[in-house]
Parts: sequence; structure tokens; C-alpha cells
Amino acid sequence: MKRFYFIFSLLIIFISLASVSAYADTTDAYNPDTIFENNKSVMLLIDSTTGDIIDANSAAADFYGYTRKELTKMKISEINILSDQEIKEEMKAAILEKRNYFEFKHRLKDGSIKDVEVYSSPASDKTGNAVLFSIVHDITAKKLAEREAIRNKMMVIYLFGAIIVTLIIAVFVINRVKKNERTNKNKFKTLFENMNEGFALHEIVVNQDGQPIDYRFLDANHAFEKITGLQIDKIKDKTVKEVFPNTEQYWIDTYGDVAIHGKNVKFSNYSSELDKHFNVNVYSPQANYFVTVFTDVTLEKKAQEQIESEKRLLETILEDTLSGYWDWDLKANTEYLSPSFKTMFGYSNDELENSPEAWQAIIFREDLPRVFEQFEKHVSSKGEVPFYNEVRYHHKNGSTVWVICSGRVVEWDGDKPLRMVGCHINISKIKELEHINEEERTLFKTTLHSIGDGVISTDINGNVDIMNSVAESLTGWTMEEAKGHPFKSVFVIINEFTRTKCDDPVEKVFKTEEIIELENHTLLIKKNAEEVPIEDSAAPIRDEKGNITGVVVVFRDCSDKREKQEKIQYLSYHDQLTGLYNRHFFEEELLRLDVERNLPFTIAMLDVNGLKLTNDAFGHEAGDLLLKNVAKVLKNECRTDDIISRIGGDEFIILLPKTSPTEAELIVKRIYKAIDEQKVDNIVISVSIGWETKEYISQDIKEVFAKAEDYMYRKKITESQSMRNQTIKVIMQTLHETNAREKVHSERVGKLCRKIGESMKLDDEVLKELELAGLMHDIGKIAINNDILNKPGKLTDAEFTEIKKHPEISYHILKSADVYTRLAEYVLSHHERWDGKGYPRGISGEDIPLVARIITVADAYEAMTATRTYKEAFSHEQAIEELKRCAGTQFDPDIVHACEKYCWMMNGNFTTELKGDH
Repeated sequence: MKRFYFIFSLLIIFISLASVSAYADTTDAYNPDTIFENNKSVMLLIDSTTGDIIDANSAAADFYGYTRKELTKMKISEINILSDQEIKEEMKAAILEKRNYFEFKHRLKDGSIKDVEVYSSPASDKTGNAVLFSIVHDITAKKLAEREAIRNKMMVIYLFGAIIVTLIIAVFVINRVKKNERTNKNKFKTLFENMNEGFALHEIVVNQDGQPIDYRFLDANHAFEKITGLQIDKIKDKTVKEVFPNTEQYWIDTYGDVAIHGKNVKFSNYSSELDKHFNVNVYSPQANYFVTVFTDVTLEKKAQEQIESEKRLLETILEDTLSGYWDWDLKANTEYLSPSFKTMFGYSNDELENSPEAWQAIIFREDLPRVFEQFEKHVSSKGEVPFYNEVRYHHKNGSTVWVICSGRVVEWDGDKPLRMVGCHINISKIKELEHINEEERTLFKTTLHSIGDGVISTDINGNVDIMNSVAESLTGWTMEEAKGHPFKSVFVIINEFTRTKCDDPVEKVFKTEEIIELENHTLLIKKNAEEVPIEDSAAPIRDEKGNITGVVVVFRDCSDKREKQEKIQYLSYHDQLTGLYNRHFFEEELLRLDVERNLPFTIAMLDVNGLKLTNDAFGHEAGDLLLKNVAKVLKNECRTDDIISRIGGDEFIILLPKTSPTEAELIVKRIYKAIDEQKVDNIVISVSIGWETKEYISQDIKEVFAKAEDYMYRKKITESQSMRNQTIKVIMQTLHETNAREKVHSERVGKLCRKIGESMKLDDEVLKELELAGLMHDIGKIAINNDILNKPGKLTDAEFTEIKKHPEISYHILKSADVYTRLAEYVLSHHERWDGKGYPRGISGEDIPLVARIITVADAYEAMTATRTYKEAFSHEQAIEELKRCAGTQFDPDIVHACEKYCWMMNGNFTTELKGDH
């Protein structure tokens, strides 16, 4: 049989061939024949021009009673009971996609007529001929239920013709409440444009015994996403237990039976996870795989429930109507109250007497005057003004009963009424619905005014109907001012750049009948002419029949969003610290500028000397300030068209289009001069700059960049060392200026180190190095807070931990300059102990450099003999005794001995000599 391969615009079942090849082992699941043959829904292919039935699946043959061969020789007009002209019009609507949902009556082979709903969408065969793909569902039972409900209502009306006026009034009240409720709900609800069957392909997951334990989502169509709210790109290749952890094993077993044994299953199911009802067909395209084809029938279920609810409500009203009969003899002033009248208010027939006084005793006092007022109008008009009231009665149990009190004078003596009959209908449930409806309106209004977006809805003519407070604020119009005005006079929008008016989104929705969004760069002109950047969307409002009754526009002020986007875009191309361009921008500009018209094209590379040294000595804030000052100089000294970028921690690049080597050299000299003139506290600012020029288009820009970088590093070798030496001197000077005690301490330790070295008969070069190391051993204290250094009392654990960092800081500072490299090793170890319990590395004995061991002894002696705010100074003798006591644990015994020997040689004048001119 001929098969047509067409694109399902409704189900999106046929993915691309590339996707199919990616799932080669599951291609059968996407085969049109497989889907067409195995689906339990009735499916037809119809020639859109002639109405010929081109193909029908097995379900269609079962439903209509014809064989598939018979069906393919028939026209759709032989099944559909509409006229040929009506069928052509309906097919045209489907082909043009004006509608894809229809309700028809179809004639079966046995002559019976079935109510059906049809989902029909255009498609094409291999040759491009237009066809209609139709899915047919039998809704006869649903229609019978609806018609049965209508017959029940009509039968009740006929049975109780005596009170037909009252019933009409009651039904009117019910319908009014229901209609208001539906109108309120439908006003801001849009209908799904296409009702499609969902299609999903799964793979069963089994344990080692071959028992199903889970199943995996492999693919699904757009309808699946639309019906379930799940996005296939988020659940693809995940198992159902990962998506829905509470999935019952029953469903896994059911689907496993289909996938493993090839069974077909059809059932209706309610998903508590999605709160939806589905008709589901399940079949296996191949072993261990199964396909679910399902239709969302939630609306149908709810419709049936609503019909049942209305039926029950009508039956209740009829029952109450019968039990509320009364007959008033005005001449004798007696009144008959039916037993069911009394039951309505909780009384037995004997508990409430038959008299006007009886019902007047239980009616609300506030409502009684209205009853008599209406009675007078009815009498004075000779019955032309109906006697109708909605009043409250007290139930025996204390509750309130709302009733419709309706009646008519049936006997007159001239203008005098003699007899009046009527009934009471219990409308408490209706009032409850009205109350609920009012609560929903209040909730809707509260929600509308609570959301952060502006909302404006229009009527069918495009005039403003509702707007919330945010919309009032954004447009400058109040609800009272805007109501009834054309939407486009309230919502005036223009293009930000062209300043031309934008299309009216409401008119566009009425024209396209689709949801639309505003273009980018749209400005809303407020009533006071202020301009606000906005983004919005507009959607049709449809009633329960799918007819458009208005448009709702949702919009928001996107100023903050735009500002954040601009900030993000700025940060994506700029260095956050200096404000210069970043490496990403530099790389793009380098490619853009590398063209012949920019020759000669010079690249200059700049490196900040000693940035790490500055960070170590003065902190990262000082380092950041150094970089900002360098950036400031570059911006001031470079030209407007030059591109300046910070491409690394201390590296900058300058792109100089149309710049010769001579011009580049002048710019570099200006930068050097400006850098030399910069003063930032005690920070030494120094840079090294290398440059290279591309003069011919054939030159590789990467080689030009590499030469500029190489030239910069050659200059840095000399310039950086000079700067580092200078910086170390500035650090020492700054430390001594800010802390005089440290200056005295360092100088005394340096002198004592030399004296101990002389006592140990070390050579002159070592003695010079020893004295300099003693002088600079605490240079790292430049990075320690002065409050800690000068604290008069005992240090806390945290403060002592901070103090213990200074040997490593000293090491990094001195290590940065080649001339101080050896000294760096000495000062790093001057707080190590002979027994290995020191810091920072915990080394011991002769692993500690000799110079460091000497500094340790000299440092301890000076600290003990110096006066501190928190302690008295030791005498020379006391200090020597303490050194000797700790020799072999804290100190090198030989160096302690050398220190003692020197002191003995000085005959007690040791301390005086160290003090010198201090």
C-alpha cells in the first residue's frame, strides 16, 4: 500500500535524518508506518482537494466497520454527514490552519451515527501534494451525557410547569453566576492553539535478572512538552525516577511488559505529578523500547465533571422548589406552608404553624421591609411588577438560608388581593458560588496589582478595559483616565534609534491571532512625555469557544536589565581595576587593525617593574594604586585612536595604528617622562617598554608582537633590578621613619652581628654581609600593622601568628633584587631554633645558615637588653646568662660562646659600645 511521508506539524514526530542516525537503534519508533499502524487512535489521510481518503490505519477500520481497502476507495463525504460545500469549507479552514479542531457527526458502515472530535493539520507527501492528516476521537458518550443533562432539565421544567416563572428566574440566577465566573476566568486565559497528541520514545531499564526497574526518556515531540510542561532537552537520557522520584513500580512493570513482550496497551490515566488526565496508547517498535502516544483529556474530564455538578445543582434546586410552596389567604389572614417549606429551615411540619406570623418570625428583620415593599408594588401594579425577593431566613440550627421568594396574586376583588400563591427556592449554594466568585475577582484584582509587570487588557474593539497599578505608573495614565480609550493612544511606543512609531501590538494580535513580542530597543512614551525602555508581549484573549474577545499586553521597565547588560558588556571588554581594555578586546582589535590602511602599525608592550615587591611590602591596595597610576599615565600620553589594554597582572599593550618607529619612540619617551614624574606615597613607579613596527602587509603580526615582547624583556633586565634596589631602600627608610624603635633595634643587631663575626674570626666580606643582614633582618615588618608592632602588652595568638609572617615577607622582598639574594636566605631563617622548633620551616642545627644563627643570638640579646614599654631591660650579665641557658636548644652553643667571649674582651663595656650615638 502506498505510504506518504509527511511532516507532522501537529505532533513533530519526524525529527531530522541526522537525529535519526544518532539513534540508529531506535529508528523504528520514528517510522511513519510504525506510528500509523500501531496507534490506537483513528487516523486518516485525506486528499485536501478531492476529499478522497488516501489511507486509513487499523484503528480507523475497526471504528468505521469498513476494511482499510474499502475506506481508501471512499470520499470523506461518505462518512461526514455535512454537505459537500460545508466539508470543503471545513477542509479549507484546516489547510489554511485557521482551525485544527472540529466536531462532526460520522456515519459508520452499520448506519449508526457517532459524535467525533477531529484534529486535522496540513501535511504533504513525497511529491509535495497537499494532504490532511486527521486524528479522530469518539466523543459520543460525552455528547450523550451533555444531551442527557439537557433532557433532564427540560423534563423537570415540564413537570413543574406551575412554577415555571420561578424556575426560569432560578435558572437565570444560576446561569448568571456561572457565566460571570466563566467570563472572569476566560478573560485572561488564552487557548492552546493546537491540540496535539503527545509522542515519547523510551528505553526500558532492567536489572541483571531482566526485570524492569526503570525507563529512560529518549525523545519526545513538541506536543509532549506542551502537554506535560517538561522540556525534552532537560529530561533526555534521564530515567523516570530521576524526573519523577515518586513513580510507582506498577507503571514501570506495565511499560516493561510492553517493551519486553511486544504487547500493545491502551488505557486512561491520571497523573498526580502533572495534575492531568490522559488517554494513553503504548506499543513497542522494537525489543526493550516502547512508545507512548497520549492525548490530554483533562478539559474533557473537567467538562464532564462540570456537567454532573450542574445536574446535581439543578436537581437540588428543583427539590427545594417543591418543598417551598406557600398559599396565603389575605382575606382570612391565614397561610399554608408546605411541609417541605418548613424542612428547608430545619423544622418538622408540626414545629412551625401555618400562619404569616410563622415565616415572619424566622425571616431576617432587616429583610422583612423589602418583602412588604415589593408586595405593595406587585399589588398596586395589578401584578405587572413581579413579586420577587432574595432574602435571608434563620435556620433552626442557627445558620443562614438564602431564598428566592416569588409569588403572584391569583384572586382579586376589584383592586383588592384575596389570595396569593408562591414558593421559596433555596439559593444558599448560589450565594456561596457568588461569594466564591467575588473572592476570585478580589484575588484576581489583588494578583493583578501585585505582580511586577504592567498589564493592560482591551475589549474586542481594542479599547482599554483593565490596567494594573504598574501599568498606570509606566504609562502615566490612571485606570479611570484610560478606560474606554483606544489602546494605542495610551500605549505610545517608538524605536529608540529611528524615533519612528512602532506597530500597535493589539492591532497586530487581532490581525495574526498569535502571541507577539515587541522588537528590541522600544521606548514607551509616558503621558508626561518621559521615555521608558520596555519589553513586552501581547496575546489574544479567547472565550470558551476559542473566539478572540480582546488582547492582554504584559510589559515591564527594562532600564535595570539594560543597565546590567551594558555593564556586563562593558566588563567583557574592560579591565575592572584600571578601566582600560582587557585581553579579550585587545585580541579582537589586533585582528581588526591588522590591515594595510593602518600601516605602519606599531605594537608597544609595557611591564610594571616590581609589582609583586610592592604588593609584598605595602599590600595589594598599594599595588592596585600603582597599576591605576600607570594606566592614568598611558591614557594621558597616548592618542585618542590608540588602543590601550591591560592583558595581565603587570602587563599592558598599546596598539598604535599608522605610527612609524620614530613616532612610537616619541610616545614611549613621553610615557617614561610622565612615569618618572609620578609620586605615590613611598611607592617607586617603574616600567619597561618594548615596541616593534609592522611596515609591510606581508609581515606576520604575531612575529611583530613577539619582537616587541622580547625587546621589553631585554630592557626589563636592567631597569627592573635598578627599581627593585631602589624600592628596598625605600622600604627600609619607610619602616624606620614609621617605627623609630625598629630602626634602633635593626642597627644594634647589625653591629652586634659584626662583633660576633669578628670574635669568630670571619673574613671581611662575610662580616660586611653579616652586618647588612642584621640591619635588614626585619624588613618584612613593613607589612605588619604598627599597632601590633608597638603593642605594650602581651600579643594574642592571632597577633603572634601575624608577627611570625615577617621572615617570609622579608625573604620575598630581598629575593626580588639580585644583590640581596643571599641575604634573603639568611633573614628567612633568623627565627629558626637549634633544636628545630622554630619557624617558618622548622629546620635545625647546621641546616640553618651560619649568618642566620648569628642574627638569632644578636636579635635575642638586643631584645633582652633594650627597654620596652611592657618590660624592664635585662642587664648585660642577665642577658648572657639567658643565652647560655638556652644554648643547645634555641641557640647555637658556639655562637653563644663567641658572643660571651666578645663581651669578656670588652670588660663590661659591650652594651655601651652597641648604644654608640643612640
